[in-house]
Amino acid sequence: MKRVIALILVLPILIFAKIDIDKLTKEGKTGNKQALYQLGFMYENGMEVNKDLQKAKRYYRQAAELGSEDAKLSLSLMDLSDKLDKRKVSLSNSVMVKGSKSLNYKLSVSDLKAVLERAKNRDKDALFTLATIYDNGYGDIKADSSRAIALYKKAAALGSEKAKNILLLKSKQ
Repeated sequence: MKRVIALILVLPILIFAKIDIDKLTKEGKTGNKQALYQLGFMYENGMEVNKDLQKAKRYYRQAAELGSEDAKLSLSLMDLSDKLDKRKVSLSNSVMVKGSKSLNYKLSVSDLKAVLERAKNRDKDALFTLATIYDNGYGDIKADSSRAIALYKKAAALGSEKAKNILLLKSKQ
């Protein structure tokens, strides 16, 4: 929850304040995971710098290696976005979500991209949906329990009761 509050406090600063990119870069070089995450966010979104997804991934990866959960999530979302970008968007190109009888549904790639965009904006329901997809592995998306748990945790931190319940069930297994 503290990370979510910190992110909420940092985003307006990134949006409205002129960032000293050199200072942030120097802080990142000292191993400041928050500075590295901020650099990744800036490069991913083209804030105060030219948009550069490769640099964004590099900074996110460095922050993630230092333990930044936000950077891990951002990397996960960028990876999924890359996978979706490689697919043509059409009605026939979809991801079949299989589960219990009540869970079977079909997501078009454009639907999945919309969920991804909402997840990037920290929408708890979108994060829960992605967690479920990674938990079970659907279509071309392979099951990845560590990504699923990270997404469930983020959704739970943002108030998703469903994610909290899944985490509780998984902790009892």
